[in-house]
Amino acid sequence: MSFIQIVSALRPYGADVLLLALGTTFVVSLLKKTVLKHCNGKIFVVLPFAVGLILYAVYRAAATCSADPFTCDILRTLEGGFSCGCAAVLYHNIYKQFCGERLPVLYPLLDAVPEETRKEVAETLLREGKDLPADAREAYFFDALSSAAPDLDEPERRALAALLAQFLSELQL
Repeated sequence: MSFIQIVSALRPYGADVLLLALGTTFVVSLLKKTVLKHCNGKIFVVLPFAVGLILYAVYRAAATCSADPFTCDILRTLEGGFSCGCAAVLYHNIYKQFCGERLPVLYPLLDAVPEETRKEVAETLLREGKDLPADAREAYFFDALSSAAPDLDEPERRALAALLAQFLSELQL
């Protein structure tokens, strides 16, 4: 996304929503790293909207010094809470695009490698494999995948090694 696209995406929201969305982003990030660390990833699709709704409802109640945001003004509260969630998701995506952790280029191809070691294996394969000649690269990947992906049988390991070697040669790494 370019800077103009980012500004255009944030333009429809008011200052109160944007500030609350920033708080929502921080709260969701904190929950993700602490309390909800071992939860299913699907919860994080809904969580920004739920937290945004709660923060916006509390903000509206404090701003009006009444319970109207929870009773007769519930639609405005729901709209504002949903807007906070949308802006929080947008903030998160902007952060991931510009400041987030970059995964190695081979990472998406290594589904057979356990999640805990996938990034490390991808970095090692990329670092060691890019310096090898093209004909030795496939053999190196095959040997490395023997320990990294023990669930693959030999034909699958050979096919994945060939795919990885071809992928690197196409990228000219």
